[in-house]
Amino acid sequence: MFLVTGGTHGIGRACVEKLVGEGRSVLFTGRDRDAGAELSAALPGSTFVAGDVSREEDCRAIVARALELGGGALKGLVNNAGTSRRVTFAQASIEDWDTVLDVNARSTFLFTRYALDGLVAARGSVVNIASVAGMRGEEGLAIYCASKAAVIAMTQALALEYGEFVRFNAVCPGQIDTRMMERITGDPDLRRPLEMRIPAARFGQPAEIADVVSWLLSDASSYVNGVVIPVDGGETAGLRTPRQV
Repeated sequence: MFLVTGGTHGIGRACVEKLVGEGRSVLFTGRDRDAGAELSAALPGSTFVAGDVSREEDCRAIVARALELGGGALKGLVNNAGTSRRVTFAQASIEDWDTVLDVNARSTFLFTRYALDGLVAARGSVVNIASVAGMRGEEGLAIYCASKAAVIAMTQALALEYGEFVRFNAVCPGQIDTRMMERITGDPDLRRPLEMRIPAARFGQPAEIADVVSWLLSDASSYVNGVVIPVDGGETAGLRTPRQV
């Protein structure tokens, strides 16, 4: 059994589709009940459980259901659920901080903590979806950057603590075509300059993240542990010469 959080849209949905397509049994969660039910109906072998990852009781119940379906073992966990607030630091509120940290970092802690025994039993693999914003700062995203940096540091610490039994790795997406990105760059005049700073000269697709996640969950990556992998078209490689846009 594999568990994917935030699985109804974007990267999470792509991960669910990829894993089920490879013949793996997947339980996924999200707050969008209609999207979750629709996806589960379209993907035999998947199970949808609605929940809010910012609520501890929901996290516990979702993991319990996954362990029940997996006979007490959990082969893989993808901590993907995430949110963001683009706001200057001076304008950021305590509510902004709590919301972003609860969804991005605290939920990663809770799902991993409640799933740990099942992961150890299965000699499983955990993939935490962080962000290139957790590897370096980004203007207007101080809280988001802090939350994803926490996910990266947690991943590395857990790889050291449990590496004999469970592998922990982090994937750091760059600019990916998702609903969250659309809200930020819906205007083509905003999107094109972002694309041109990426060596690949385009945004990535959720399926391109899912491919890396699938590999990290598989035995093909059995000696890969504690790594942080940017999947960003080369964006973090360095500064690119400005182009005409």
